[in-house]
Amino acid sequence: MNYKIKTIDSKDYIIRNNDDGSQTGCTVGTSDYEQFLQDAKTIGIATCVEGPTVGVTTDYKEARKAEYPPLEDQLDKIYHSGVDAWKDDIKVIKDKYPKSQVGVTTVAAVPSWVQTEVAALESS
Repeated sequence: MNYKIKTIDSKDYIIRNNDDGSQTGCTVGTSDYEQFLQDAKTIGIATCVEGPTVGVTTDYKEARKAEYPPLEDQLDKIYHSGVDAWKDDIKVIKDKYPKSQVGVTTVAAVPSWVQTEVAALESS
């Protein structure tokens, strides 16, 4: 089993089962939530639970592509204003999204309540 914690707001979470795509809230007593806790206990939190996504950075190629004007507009710019003016416009976009920018997803730590709930399950 593999689970992903999704943040709804600072206090509410959804747990996604990445194996079958199902989702459950954190409601004690529901079978999906209880299965999540049991799996976290048996398999280990570090092994089967991933914290919420806190940031996504778009790869520079995709970010640039979204901002470049249509090819027809670029050619029109070259025709009316010259290659140097076109280069200046394109450089602004290239500087905004440098090649060092890669697509990265940042994941937070698993919320502490997961450990608390699993510990409570272990003590019962």
